[in-house]
Amino acid sequence: MVNKERKKERGSRKMKLFMWVMIVAIAFLLVHSSSPPKRPPSMLFYFHSTVLNETHPDANTAQVVAAPRSNLTVLGYGTMVVFDDPLTMDYSPDSTPVGRAQGFYVYDQLTKESVSAIFVFTALFNQEDGFNGTLNFVGADPVLSPYRDISVVGGTGDSELARGIARLSTQSISGVTFVLKVVVTLFYF
Repeated sequence: MVNKERKKERGSRKMKLFMWVMIVAIAFLLVHSSSPPKRPPSMLFYFHSTVLNETHPDANTAQVVAAPRSNLTVLGYGTMVVFDDPLTMDYSPDSTPVGRAQGFYVYDQLTKESVSAIFVFTALFNQEDGFNGTLNFVGADPVLSPYRDISVVGGTGDSELARGIARLSTQSISGVTFVLKVVVTLFYF
């Protein structure tokens, strides 16, 4: 009788142990089966913009604050411009779109030697390439410098909690349109 009870107790312990192992295994599989978000360490895209020109068919900027009338600078010190510009994978405006840049800039330094703007925008990426999210940029943009860096101050979706640097370089200026190459290096916290 004692032997039967011991066997029954051992069988019950084995069953409990088996159940715990199964629960832990299933929990492990559930946690690790969903793929983690793509968290790219770097990105490259091209920013296409048409500067203030109401008559241009691709105009996608609007002046919301004008410089004082006494301001005789070419671009208008203090002028604030809001934009919604396409982002592409390549230099050509007809290349694959990766998203849109939405934000504003304010001309804050205008001399004969330099033009600078405070640049604030969010890059909203398409989900077509499997990347889902936004990146937020802010910084001074000395427009005439060949390379300039602005900060990546955050992101959402796959780039949640991203920080980093974006290196801007002007690829072309043609009349009222320009193309910026944007190389982004990201860190995640």
